[in-house]
This record gives sequence, C-alpha cells and structure tokens, in this order.
Amino acid sequence: MATTTPESHSAYDAFDFDGTLADTADVNNGAVRASLAAHGITVTLAWLCAEPAFTAGQLRRRLALPPAALPEDTFVQAARAYWFANTDRIKPITAAATAARTAAGHAALAVVSANYNDIVRHGLAVIGLDDLPWTVVGRDDVTRPKPSPDAYLRAALLLGTEPARCLAHEDTDEGITAATRAGMHVIDIRHQPWQ
Repeated sequence: MATTTPESHSAYDAFDFDGTLADTADVNNGAVRASLAAHGITVTLAWLCAEPAFTAGQLRRRLALPPAALPEDTFVQAARAYWFANTDRIKPITAAATAARTAAGHAALAVVSANYNDIVRHGLAVIGLDDLPWTVVGRDDVTRPKPSPDAYLRAALLLGTEPARCLAHEDTDEGITAATRAGMHVIDIRHQPWQ
C-alpha cells in the first residue's frame, strides 16, 4: 500500500470520517444492533465486533439470511433513525481535528466516507468541525462504496485535482485500499500517529 509522511503531502487532504475524524464506534454498533432488532434479529455486541458488518448485505451473508429477512431499505431506515437519535455519543478525535484545522490553512479538504453524506455532515457539526470548508463524499454519492476507489475519485474530481496530489487519512483496510486504488497517497492512522 502506498503510504507517505505528513510532510510529503500536497495541497489536498482527504479524511475518512468514522474512526478517523470521529469516534463513532458506539453509535454505529448501536445503529446496526437496533436495526437488526427492528427486524426481529438479536446479536450481541461481541458478535458484531468479532467481524464488523454495517450493511444489510454483509449482515445477511454473515447470518445466512434471505434478502426478504433484512431488506436494505428498511435496514438503512432503522439504522439512520437510531444514529440521528444518538449523535450525542459521537466523540471527536482531538488529534485528527487538530490535523484537519492545520491542513485547512494550506489545503483543500474532503471527507470521504462509507457513511451517508447527511450523516457525515451532521457528525462534523457534532464534533465541531463543520466550520471548515469540506467537500463531502458519502456512500450515497457513489455507486460502489469503499474498498472501491469511486468515492476518493469523486472527491478528487470535486476538488478539481488529480488523485496523485491528494493525501488520504484512513483507519481501515477497506479505506486504504480505496484511496490507494484511486492513486492517492495514504496515511494509515492506525500505524502512523497524528503529527
């Protein structure tokens, strides 16, 4: 995977949202469990965390369910309702917020997320980063979410630059794969601390 150092980036920074800019694990796990419960399916937090799955398709495969048992639209509707009702459980990642504010002084900024655009925008407001000039690309802005490069490619297009001029900050294998496939430089924040 292409990795880089913070000093080698260009004038475009792209940040993942969940787990990179904000600690959303608690609310995301709760949203999945609440949506499953709304469909008559109960799983423990330990079961969910053992092999994280956040889409109806992933969960159906893991639970060996037919599509009718967990339709995508009703799964998303219940999960979104839970998420918006529990945004007070989102916590900012202080070092990431500092990095984003520093980057905003010399870089165009994007958030590229596997979450939905409106959820990301609301989350940015909750963690106090909505005053920065973000270009936001969510899962509903592309046909194929991460690990496909589509969201990162769209962010570069909206920023008016080539992907090779962008530095992506990511915390998952899927996100790193997406940014790398898009041709961006990548910092894996799990292994390279915020500067």
